[in-house]
Amino acid sequence: MLRRNDIVTYRAEGYSNGETVGSVDGYTVFVPRLIAGEVARVKVNFVKKTVAYGTVEQVLQPSPHRISPPCAHFGVCGGCALAHMSYREQLRFKQNKVTNNFAKIAKLSVEALPCVPSPLATGYRNKISLPVRGVKGNVVIGMFERNSHNVVQTRGCALAGGWSDKLIAIFAEYCNKTGVQPYNEQDFSGDVRHLAARYIDGQLLVTVVSNGLFRHGLQPFADALSEHFDKYGLFVNVNTARNNVILGKTTVHVCGIDKIEGEHLGVKFRLSPDSFFQVNDGVKELIYAKTRELLDVSQTQVLVDCFSGVGVLTDVLASERYDTYAIEIDPCAVKDADEMAKLNNVPRVTNICGDVTVELPKIVAANQGKRFAVVVDPPRKGLNETICKTLIQAAPQNIVYISCDSATLARDVATLAAAYDVTYLEPYDMFPQTDQVESVARLTRRQLN
Repeated sequence: MLRRNDIVTYRAEGYSNGETVGSVDGYTVFVPRLIAGEVARVKVNFVKKTVAYGTVEQVLQPSPHRISPPCAHFGVCGGCALAHMSYREQLRFKQNKVTNNFAKIAKLSVEALPCVPSPLATGYRNKISLPVRGVKGNVVIGMFERNSHNVVQTRGCALAGGWSDKLIAIFAEYCNKTGVQPYNEQDFSGDVRHLAARYIDGQLLVTVVSNGLFRHGLQPFADALSEHFDKYGLFVNVNTARNNVILGKTTVHVCGIDKIEGEHLGVKFRLSPDSFFQVNDGVKELIYAKTRELLDVSQTQVLVDCFSGVGVLTDVLASERYDTYAIEIDPCAVKDADEMAKLNNVPRVTNICGDVTVELPKIVAANQGKRFAVVVDPPRKGLNETICKTLIQAAPQNIVYISCDSATLARDVATLAAAYDVTYLEPYDMFPQTDQVESVARLTRRQLN
């Protein structure tokens, strides 16, 4: 019988999300930071019925895929779960994760294609959102520990690269010199909750998330930014909510540029500080190009892009041959999408601000009898039963589902399987070094009797 604090010999038989899974004395045991096939001495931290969770004390038989992690914070910071694996093994892990989720959750035998690698395995993130904690005169800016709200001060983070290190150092020095009080989650006091930023093509947008009206002058911070970044914009976002949501509803431009401008796949874009945009530019372009390839629009009369964000993919897919509707619930993103459609002179595009659950049925009802093509790119929670039923009713020949969580993708596919077959399933490594994976699935309508 396993007990807490027992030290056991454990063989990692396979993977379960970001952990390995094995068996000891009849218990199913989950242990992070190992590789399938490795043998280790493991300390048991938690036991419940026939399941236990442990941590590695010593690796006895290391895998040939084990490497030295590229970040000094690995094992403490919660940002990376797979940095101890060779990149090849990370890709295999993610392919298996998607395949296994379809087998366990959707009850479908669908073999995911090999995971498409990221052009950059480190330094790929164009966005950071970091908590600001600590005490006045000694702020701590970094990532949360895994399954914790303790902040690890990160320097040399492998995910975002040099621009983020430079920004964090500048902001920490500014806070310490001007007496900024970091946020306290216990009593909700303090001046600054988060530091958020996006950096694309040499352009930086920085947002200081303030716990109420920001009382400190930002000119010293702006001056320091101007010394290190040629193009920057500074904003303050006010968030007094007592929850874990990063941004509040009000964002004020302080100085510098107010948008990032760029072009992907021939589409010009402009991004505000709170615009949704994929964090890995290289993989985003691969996914959008694949979506355009998979979505057969030769017979399409109506195309719908659900959860469309600022509209980059909408404009990539739009054509003068059919009407395109883009549905997005964030008013700022819809405003950006309208501006982008004008900027790119995109024909026959209608951007709709609203909930996909409400707006998609309206579009289907107003276009009865027409041939649909649909793209869905929902948040991590996936779709819901209403959206799935509406998709079945609309009867598009193909649905391309872009997912950041293969578990909710598999759940939704189980519902859509009433009328659709999975004819393409490919993981993309949007988040190297982590256990998260993006997936692209094409669902093709069956001939129903």
